Amino acid sequence: MNKLNENVINVEKKPKLNLKRKRISDILKLIPTYFSSLFLVVILGGIILYVLIKGAPAFSLDLLTSDNKESLTTITCEYDETLTFTDPEIKGSYFVSRYGIALADSLDTANNECVVVTYIANNSPLRHASKTSGEGEYVVEVGNRVDTIRYKNDSNFTNVIGANKGASAVAEALDKARTISQMECKTSGGGARGSLITTLYLILITLIISLPIGILTSIFLTQYAKDGPIKTIITTMIDMTSGIPSIIFGFCGSLIFIPFCDGTFNTNGYSIIAGAFTMTIILLPTIIKTVNESLLVIPRSYTMASLALGASKTQTVFKVILPNAIPGILTATLLSIGRIIGESAALIFVMGTSIQDSIRVTGASTSLAVHIWSIMQGENPNYGGATAIAIFILIVVLILSILVKLLSKKMNKMAV
Repeated sequence: MNKLNENVINVEKKPKLNLKRKRISDILKLIPTYFSSLFLVVILGGIILYVLIKGAPAFSLDLLTSDNKESLTTITCEYDETLTFTDPEIKGSYFVSRYGIALADSLDTANNECVVVTYIANNSPLRHASKTSGEGEYVVEVGNRVDTIRYKNDSNFTNVIGANKGASAVAEALDKARTISQMECKTSGGGARGSLITTLYLILITLIISLPIGILTSIFLTQYAKDGPIKTIITTMIDMTSGIPSIIFGFCGSLIFIPFCDGTFNTNGYSIIAGAFTMTIILLPTIIKTVNESLLVIPRSYTMASLALGASKTQTVFKVILPNAIPGILTATLLSIGRIIGESAALIFVMGTSIQDSIRVTGASTSLAVHIWSIMQGENPNYGGATAIAIFILIVVLILSILVKLLSKKMNKMAV
């Protein structure tokens, strides 16, 4: 009897022991997964943190609205004893009572120290300064940067002072200047306005070309193409194309689309149009597969009901199926926009790396991603400007990712 009881107890303990061993085994298997996930999160978080720390000081609206090339104008001006000016008492600024102007220390878009105009009176002589080149008047405005100044004091001695001395020293020197012989005024450069406009043009032209082709291809594959070797080959080629590195597309674009655009649109080498054609080839697999999924989740009953009511196949596709696939089409559009904004390797081959302020779709220019690559070249890479543009790209991509998630949820609800 005791032996029987012992056997019963051993039978009861065995499943518990096996269950415990299984749990330990599962935990050991999950440890590498958790470790890898934690490692990726730390690396990604470190990159984002670095970009935010480096780019935050240089990130501003001026970065996206100002030109990349700064303009330099040399002016001359005379002190007018009849004019009096009131100090606006701007914090951190130094007021020049003789010329009615306030100066402050600041940083340009490349994070270099500079002296900037923070205030200028309406009747200041510097609002009617003469250009030394003899090309008319120049109006000094708030936001202009002041560089080297050559002036004559009350004793008629010539002195020179540079912005490297700081706003306080420059303001003190101007307060002693009876005649400003040469004063270098700069408009802020280092902006990405041209690259931002280029990116918008690139997005617009690419979507105009790629979306109709991608949507019509998806309709053909899901609604008209019969299952067989031809359809299998097409879908396999689409899947293979999505895995090709983008730099290969850029190389092919330089060989095919640049000569095509030169002959068709009268371009001369690099152009935004050539970039749009190249991006179209890159995006088509993504658009086709995304729209395919959205078409396949539409209930079969919709098609059957439309055909039963007397609609033709074409009417059913374009008036019933396609309108219900709009969430998937929007998802494909958002994914495409994100890819266009972040692409650089392919565009270097077809659009060039020259940052432009005057934008033409038939001319060379840089997108925001290629802009980052361009300003990081050379002996003095502009880390501040590059990370500031990267912050803008991250914000846009984050917004697009959230929108894609919301649309995916909507699609899932529709499928249910």
